[in-house]
Amino acid sequence: MAILDKILIANRGEIALRTIRSAKMLGIKTVAIYTESEKGSVYVRLADEAVSLSSDDLNSTFLNIEKIISIAISTGSKAIHPGYGFLSEHPDFAKSCEEHQLIFIGPNSDILRLMANKQEAKLLATSLGIPVVASHKVDLASPLISGEFEFPLLIKASYGGGGKGMELVHSPDDLIRQLEISSRIAQNYFGNGELFVEQYIRNTRHVEVQIIGDNFNNIIHLYERECSIQRNHQKIIEEAPAISLTPELRQNLLDAALRIGKAVNYSGAGTVEFLVDESGNFFFMEMNPRIQVEHAVTEQVTGIDIVAEQLKIASGFPLSISQEEVIVRGHAIELRVYSENPAKKFAPSSIPLLFINLTEHADLRIEADLHEKPRGNSQFDPLLLKLIGRGKNRIETIHLLQLHLSDLNIIGPETNTKYLEAILGHSDYQKNNISVEFCRNNHNKLIDSYINKSDSTTINYLISFALYMGYWGDDQIKTTDPWKHLGYWRLSSQTIELIIDTEIYNVQTDLRNRSYPVFVLNGETTDFTINDVSIKSVDVCIGNISKKISYIQDHQNTISLSLENIQHKITIPGLLSSHPEMTAGSEVHSTFKSGDIYSPLHGTILDINIQENQLIKKGDLLMVIEAMKSENRILSPHDAKVKKIAVTVGEQVTDQMPLIFLEDLK
Repeated sequence: MAILDKILIANRGEIALRTIRSAKMLGIKTVAIYTESEKGSVYVRLADEAVSLSSDDLNSTFLNIEKIISIAISTGSKAIHPGYGFLSEHPDFAKSCEEHQLIFIGPNSDILRLMANKQEAKLLATSLGIPVVASHKVDLASPLISGEFEFPLLIKASYGGGGKGMELVHSPDDLIRQLEISSRIAQNYFGNGELFVEQYIRNTRHVEVQIIGDNFNNIIHLYERECSIQRNHQKIIEEAPAISLTPELRQNLLDAALRIGKAVNYSGAGTVEFLVDESGNFFFMEMNPRIQVEHAVTEQVTGIDIVAEQLKIASGFPLSISQEEVIVRGHAIELRVYSENPAKKFAPSSIPLLFINLTEHADLRIEADLHEKPRGNSQFDPLLLKLIGRGKNRIETIHLLQLHLSDLNIIGPETNTKYLEAILGHSDYQKNNISVEFCRNNHNKLIDSYINKSDSTTINYLISFALYMGYWGDDQIKTTDPWKHLGYWRLSSQTIELIIDTEIYNVQTDLRNRSYPVFVLNGETTDFTINDVSIKSVDVCIGNISKKISYIQDHQNTISLSLENIQHKITIPGLLSSHPEMTAGSEVHSTFKSGDIYSPLHGTILDINIQENQLIKKGDLLMVIEAMKSENRILSPHDAKVKKIAVTVGEQVTDQMPLIFLEDLK
């Protein structure tokens, strides 16, 4: 028996890179597939071979079974690793692999057909005596709901996960209105628009069990994960173990997960997901018959390479570990960093990533596929990276992540980094008083904790940085006449004007003594020092507190920078563009300008709900823009008449592109 010699990875980004890493360790060659917009990705470069899918359209690329199978055969690949999302839970994909003598790295097509259908999986769990959340398949042509269900209900995709198409509805009208949208999302992302509704149970925890089985009837668990911190029904923080569980409840969950796996002779890696209510009752939700985004936290506390086990099982080997050898040590937490704006209902940000400081620490793991050069963000997923920390206990791990998350200093897209920081710092999160409703219940408080919080201390750091960059740093950005300015500042003090974001600051400076530079703002004197200067970052120290500032200069006299994960722009008079970079841009604050509607982001017009000359009311749904597989609803800012619609369904739109021209009602 020998290990597979070559596999094709039917996925992209960080999970493709993660699979390549384990494959190389085992001596397996890899084939990457990619769209033209991602041909420079790290995973494409690190694979032994890479084949273009030509198009950027999802249905023609990562959802195209025939094309992927053809590439696997032509490259001599013996197996296909599906990753997560896309076709990873599609039984027809696994069946096609089997028909073409390719190994599908996961369960066989029959198991996948059973488990990929969430409703069928619940019937199996019920037959095994495992409690389930009540649910009902939806007929889109006649969406009638049995009287046994009470609102609110949760709409879910039958053949996919990750929160795609999931929506909480509170009335029959909400249900009917949302079904079409959810079905379209499910069809677009999973290739199947079938839906079901599930009874919503309030204040539950989302706990899942990682299982793994081979083809010799061996199946084990790798303990559980806590996944209750979610936004828009998608996990953003996961951790292992779930310390809220009593020993008895933990054992019941582990046993239930193994019973389900053994009932179908499960092989490969899979996750059995449960809801746990406030009384300690648990309910089977679904099984994800694939690798999970959050598998890394389990790896960190068990020391088991789950992807390597997948590859060895697919090669025909039995499990390399026994249940008794699986031991949990310490605590791990994963943060998902997304290019999105939490203050705008988590709308994805398509501004290019220009800079990120990938921090290093022995107990820190980063999973990402990031370029060295500026680029637009993926059309498929706004996930930038996963930051995984490990400590002796939960509190130690939280503190580790708090320290290093603030050092990322991303420049370019809006991100959820400050939102994650706010969660980590929230007293209820630190005390583990959480449920799946945590983000929804605390959203405004989490946002308010950091938005528009440029206090005087922050401004002082920004001014210190600006003075160094504009008038002091010999080896950094120079003014138009650096010798003139340097000599001038050494001989006298002067008041200069700086523009920080949109505010003007008149700063009196005295830089004659480089070891003791000072400035005065609003009558307050501040002295500062500059340390650890590098190409794109400096450390500014005020009062023995040092903060790292990362920066990019544009072609004009403006510097885009990030301080503690908050982005700013500083305009300094007379700067040369000595380090020309792409400008970072900024997110728009509104889609409404001077009576007209402008696009808030890059994307595709998915639906238009109005006609020209139609009267509309404030809050009416005008159109839907798809960006990174998420639907963004454009609502009317006020009562008006539609004068002209400037776009059509299917059209690509850019940030700030005109969409609709309105006429005020007399």
